[in-house]
Amino acid sequence: MKSFYNILFYTIPMLIIFTIVLLAYWPGILVSDSMYQWDQVQTGSFSDWHPAYNTIYIYLLTRIWNNPGFVIFIQCILLSLSMAFVLSRLEQYYNINKKYLLIVSILFSIIPLNYNFAVTLLKDTLYSAFILLLTGLIIDMINDCNFFKNFKKCFCLIISFLLIVLFRHNGILVSLLTSFVLIIKYRKYKSIYIIFIAWLSIYLLLTTIGFKILNIQEGSYANKYGPISHVMARLLNTEYVNFSENDLKTLSNFVDVNQLKETFNPYNMDNSINTQNIENLKSNSREYIKLAIKKFSEYPKELFKHYICLTSFLYSPIPFTGSSVFGMFVETDLWEYSSKYPNCNEQSKIPFLLPILKKITIIYQSENWDIITMRPAIYMYLSIAFIFILYKIKKNKSLLLILLPSLFNTLSLAPAIPVFMTRYVYATMLVFYFIFAWFIYEIFIFIKDKKNEGKI
Repeated sequence: MKSFYNILFYTIPMLIIFTIVLLAYWPGILVSDSMYQWDQVQTGSFSDWHPAYNTIYIYLLTRIWNNPGFVIFIQCILLSLSMAFVLSRLEQYYNINKKYLLIVSILFSIIPLNYNFAVTLLKDTLYSAFILLLTGLIIDMINDCNFFKNFKKCFCLIISFLLIVLFRHNGILVSLLTSFVLIIKYRKYKSIYIIFIAWLSIYLLLTTIGFKILNIQEGSYANKYGPISHVMARLLNTEYVNFSENDLKTLSNFVDVNQLKETFNPYNMDNSINTQNIENLKSNSREYIKLAIKKFSEYPKELFKHYICLTSFLYSPIPFTGSSVFGMFVETDLWEYSSKYPNCNEQSKIPFLLPILKKITIIYQSENWDIITMRPAIYMYLSIAFIFILYKIKKNKSLLLILLPSLFNTLSLAPAIPVFMTRYVYATMLVFYFIFAWFIYEIFIFIKDKKNEGKI
């Protein structure tokens, strides 16, 4: 019961600030992805282009109140609870001062990136919150020798793995890789095997039989072959790369070659996706893959350069020519849905605050600041450094496990690069925030102890 009140204690300040921002942006920010899902929710026709169960989750909430503002408010609660859960673990196991952690929760909620993502209807926000939840459970696991004997905690672990795999497609890799490491680490406990079998079995049932029962349509082929088309565009725009007539003829069966070459943007895969012939991909994708393997094997150096230069899943901490990141959204993007869903338009309940928030958002991710604010690689590398120092201070190598879910999320995006949006690796930022706060506190205590011992 004490743990519940501690979580609630840290949740309240975050939720208050997120709610104020939501009211200013009411009914929240909906971008093209969320509008596509919102349309599915309203029509009752679901596809797995965006994770189907994320869309169904939205659908179920709209049965209570069919308003995006309500759905986003629940999102704010879940994000707040996830961070509060982690903070409560730090208090319980590492005796970090409660008032200090309360300040951390307030500072977390006023960081523009956090309150912006909190009020934007995005699968990435919830997915990242669930990775944070799993991270908190790993902290629990490291410190509680009876973790695997506690049914409630094991059940929560199963649910966290399930939420990760159901709310974003690359989540399956994150859950699999994290599970395998945990199985190796905690192999003496039978429960860890049961947990793995349970979440994986439920996932397979939900995405096979569940998809049939709910009549969920297959995801778009466009996204599936987007990375291949994008690399092809890169090769077409490289002077010394040659395409034979047969190669070009085969390629033209699957893409508009001229459009693919002319619209190529190294930091945005959408242009390449839009050139694809979906029907031909559906009927003969093997031929396209065969051509791709051939060209990639002919020019491995160019393929390597393509990925190493972009490293969009790492978001290079050092800006390079043409590099870019994009994270936060300033306003709702209705596109073709404006007349269909006018209630999704901006209806601010705190109109005087809205322009201030928008201005802060623009400045926060401007070219002058984005090297610090919007490049997750900085936060990832610092998290690794800080957790390494913490393990040295605490003399506990198991602390390295804390980074697993967020690092595996970054790794799992490698096949899909380039993706230049910070939101894909928002989990990296979330994990950094609490590790940084923990690191600062422990360093302060460490220095204080050394002074008391007369060693400083």
